[in-house]
Amino acid sequence: MSALFDLYKLDLQGSAKWLGSVQSFNMALFEIELTAKKAPGDYAVINRQTGERTDLTFGVRLEGHDSHLQGSVRKVSCP
Repeated sequence: MSALFDLYKLDLQGSAKWLGSVQSFNMALFEIELTAKKAPGDYAVINRQTGERTDLTFGVRLEGHDSHLQGSVRKVSCP
């Protein structure tokens, strides 16, 4: 089975760094969550078959002395 989803880390200038490919959307989310724990920021998952792009943003929210990774997701349809 070939990889269907590409993972990218986005920077402030709009450039994207390819992080790899996986076979499922759930695996893509898992991989990005793991990466975002070390490097919070903006990420994207691209479905190779449909062209659909899912943007994810992970930031660190501090509550007391603990830090928690909080994410938000936005789906973008690409023509």
